[in-house]
Amino acid sequence: MKVLHIGMPSHFTEGMLYQENVLIDMNMKDGHDTTIITDVYHYEGSELVEGPEEDRIMANGARLIRLKYDRILWSDLWTEKIQKCHKLKKYLNEIQPDTILYHGVCGYEMMDVADYCKHHPECLFYMDSHEDYTNSAMTPASKAFYQIVHGYFVHKALPQVDKVLYLGVQMRDWLKDIYGIPDDKMEFMAIGGIIYSPEQQRQARQEIINRYALPGDAIIMAHSGKLSAGKRTAELLEAFSKVNDPRLAMFVFGSIPSEMESVIRPLLEADSRVHFMGWKVNKEIEQFLAGVDLYCQPGGQSSTFETAMCCGCANMTYPHETYKDATYSDCNGENYFFVETVDDMVKVFERITEEPMILEQTKAKSFAFAKLQFDYEVIARRIYK
Repeated sequence: MKVLHIGMPSHFTEGMLYQENVLIDMNMKDGHDTTIITDVYHYEGSELVEGPEEDRIMANGARLIRLKYDRILWSDLWTEKIQKCHKLKKYLNEIQPDTILYHGVCGYEMMDVADYCKHHPECLFYMDSHEDYTNSAMTPASKAFYQIVHGYFVHKALPQVDKVLYLGVQMRDWLKDIYGIPDDKMEFMAIGGIIYSPEQQRQARQEIINRYALPGDAIIMAHSGKLSAGKRTAELLEAFSKVNDPRLAMFVFGSIPSEMESVIRPLLEADSRVHFMGWKVNKEIEQFLAGVDLYCQPGGQSSTFETAMCCGCANMTYPHETYKDATYSDCNGENYFFVETVDDMVKVFERITEEPMILEQTKAKSFAFAKLQFDYEVIARRIYK
């Protein structure tokens, strides 16, 4: 089967663990001829870098095509907002895909994809939504732009779309509110991760203990991302400092924005149990998480949440609507520690030090749930039929 991913504004970067990266790996593993068409930007560390147009084979065997947008009204702003690229049509006709996954429900090119599928009705056409009100249509002007401009593109394309795949209930509600997409046209498809076996988890844990001279009964925690105010890194470290237990170890991955440097840096340096790891590629973080007990995400949502579950971690997280929904949580919500305030975080740290079995039980429930819902090897096959 020929599988085509289209992520025009996704800044596809090799070596990352974003959805399109792992889905492509799984498509290749399943033996399919796989291509991604994306823009000319990629990340080098935490910096977004512009590169040339290109057409090449990646290390995993998949084809990578990078294209520039058509210039719109001689404006960078309109060019980036409209996301028109006339060259895409040529590649659709050349590749002749059997199934297409269009990443992000926005952009002019969904209409060209729909036109291709109209003339090739045997081709499956899926779109997935990463958008919700935490990252898109956050102002009245932006919301109007999505509804009027991207809404026009969506409704032109929608008759040819097999399903719009939403990644969480917040994305589903956003799609209904912004575009009025009917329920029967949508379907849940989780962000996932690579399942690490219990033996891999034990090995990773022992490596961390040996490398950082931690006690054998250490409670290993991690936190990651671009450490902006929304990540609530400062509040997390403040809560951590209030529980003085030598078994606790906190590993922080990421980059510190300049405006947060004076806030976060002193907290990192004030406690010897805190280890700042700097910026790492996602695969390094994933391999580390296989040895972690508790992943701490008290701020905004992140795809590392699902990665951590697949690695065997329990999650401490803000009670976002998505995470409380049955598609993400067991029937009693006992597979996570939900926190809103610094005091809530302190209580979790105190509880897992006083009752370590609670942490082990939560980890086991979380991992069992991840194997059922978040295994990318299974999720990737959704777009084949």
